[in-house]
Amino acid sequence: MTRLPRILCLVAGVLATALFAAPPVSTPAGYVVDFTKYDFIDSTLNIIQYPSGKDAFEPFFQKMDTLVFENKGKINILHIGGSHIQADVVSGRIREHLVKEYPGSSAGRGFVFPYSAARTNTPSSYGSQYKGVWDMSKNVLREVRKPLGLLGIAVSTSDPRAEFTLLLDKYNSAPIYAETKFRLFGYSDSNNVVPVLVVDSVDIKGVRDTATQSYVFKSPRPIDTLHFEFRWADKELQAKVTQYLIDSLVQDSIYRANLDTLSADSTADSTAKKNALPENQEASADSMYQGNCDIMDTTCLEKEEPKNDLLAACRIFLDSTKADTTAKDTIAADSTRKNDSTVVADTLQKAICDSLIALSETLSIVRPRFTMTGVISESDYPGIVYTNVGINGARIAHYFEEVCPLFEKELAFLKPDLVIFAIGINDANVEKFDDKTFRNNYDILIERIRRVNPNVAFIFETNNDMYRKVRKRRYVQHPVGEQARKAFFALAEKHKAGVWDKFSLMGGLGSMAKWEKASLAKKDKIHFNMAGYHLLGDMFYKALIDSYQEHIANLPAIKPAEKKPEEKPDTSKTKK
Repeated sequence: MTRLPRILCLVAGVLATALFAAPPVSTPAGYVVDFTKYDFIDSTLNIIQYPSGKDAFEPFFQKMDTLVFENKGKINILHIGGSHIQADVVSGRIREHLVKEYPGSSAGRGFVFPYSAARTNTPSSYGSQYKGVWDMSKNVLREVRKPLGLLGIAVSTSDPRAEFTLLLDKYNSAPIYAETKFRLFGYSDSNNVVPVLVVDSVDIKGVRDTATQSYVFKSPRPIDTLHFEFRWADKELQAKVTQYLIDSLVQDSIYRANLDTLSADSTADSTAKKNALPENQEASADSMYQGNCDIMDTTCLEKEEPKNDLLAACRIFLDSTKADTTAKDTIAADSTRKNDSTVVADTLQKAICDSLIALSETLSIVRPRFTMTGVISESDYPGIVYTNVGINGARIAHYFEEVCPLFEKELAFLKPDLVIFAIGINDANVEKFDDKTFRNNYDILIERIRRVNPNVAFIFETNNDMYRKVRKRRYVQHPVGEQARKAFFALAEKHKAGVWDKFSLMGGLGSMAKWEKASLAKKDKIHFNMAGYHLLGDMFYKALIDSYQEHIANLPAIKPAEKKPEEKPDTSKTKK
């Protein structure tokens, strides 16, 4: 491992700062941001402000001292917000600086999740892949169907093919994460399905922790790609359902290919389409795969064909062929006539309906279901763990106990030393902003976090400036920015927290238009683009490290050890 040499290289510069009590300039821990290109940014405000002093930050700073000077201990940082943080561009930039530059070591990736299985954007710092059909529940929905945890999102599946993969180093130029211990938070409704970590084609079974609804996995070697599959207690049933699903895909492909062949025959085109399908049934819906939907994805099927009952249509079709003996004999007699598209279509229709009914009977069996809410790597290495928690559209109340009852239970495995709050943009994006409710909601969330770690330090990000869309391509300034900013400062004073005044340093009211013009923000004038998020991440990192260096500069100087007086040699014994 290269953790220790990187730490020691940085310690020299920091020690020099502490010994001579010099102001932090360009030590190895420093960071320079070029503001010259953006005259609308007030760089003098790129600082962490402490309305009630820094006393509450001493536990955090002392843990940083232990890590920097002694290469010991682990620091956990939680960055929580909405869409800005789910994308993990700004938080990812801060994480990158901390684990690569200062203190230059990672103790694990923190909480991660297969967002792709939930059909939403995966954080930009790692990759996510999945197979099978998954249902999603998240804290911003009107109806939350599953108990949620720290991340505010869950996925569940009863698909025997279900699996997901997390690629922690996918976007890193050099590997950062290589861990052996992982904890998956999740549960089976009837304890009849379990997750397994697959490493080198070998199933690694997890140790179930019933108290925390989680499974602990130990990899035989350090890995940065986590591949999880799910094993049913009834292996025969899992294999049977899986085979039916595979067969359905084959049947679907054959059926579609034959429909294409029939359609290509111009002389039989209209007859083929008419006889190949039940009445009022579209070709794409009359397949095992139901157009773009998986046969097991009932939610998708309901959206795509809410008025059609394909099974009922198939049963009517099959009953009619059984009742009409004459027609049946005719089909058999005409089966040798290759150009009779009606016969071919009816034969295909019967085959597909037989398979569909058999499949529906198999799928009607109650299948095991597994729900998961997140994965965390657990490491004994010294360093920093930086977890981003964000859901698009999230407000403060979306992390309350009523919505996320498992929040504290999962947060206990992180036990953050520092929490950076970036929630508020969605709370304030309303016609009338209620700052009292805003502050009260934050009080509730802060209390939840302090129950996990009473000594946690907080930093509030004030909201960025934003515009409101009044009609298509028409945006107007939202005047609530200053009111929300004052609410953040009031919260910081009450909870002895720090404030990074993003609203003011980016230029105040109306500044978002300038960020857009400078190619730093998107046209919606609420979100930033990649360059803008990176700039914000660079600025926050600089403000945080500058604040820590002020702490270093104020440490008592290390006194050199006093030399003992030199003893005179005893010559009495040598004299004669």
